[in-house]
Amino acid sequence: MVRRSLSLVGLLAVLGGCASEQSPPIATPIEVQVPIAKPVYCTVAKLDKPALPIGALKADSAPADTLRAYAATVAILKGAVAQRDLALAGCAAPSDTTPNDSATVSSKVVK
Repeated sequence: MVRRSLSLVGLLAVLGGCASEQSPPIATPIEVQVPIAKPVYCTVAKLDKPALPIGALKADSAPADTLRAYAATVAILKGAVAQRDLALAGCAAPSDTTPNDSATVSSKVVK
């Protein structure tokens, strides 16, 4: 019985020590830069999907034909990406905006 009461007193002392008030954190302002997406100012014509040689392969195609089809597909897809990049490179911001527009917005946060 004495052991229980000593354990209980010890437990209450430990819990009482944790219940003390902590000082609030010091509020310091910090600056956060949030990136803003810039719109694309042109309409690009829809590019046609190229016919890929890999789509013509059959289950019984020879391994050499499969390799040639894969290589040709990679070359066609690289050409399609280059064509897309050229189409997008023609897009430019309208003349009424300056090229030095800020790409980020700053805000002050109190932490």
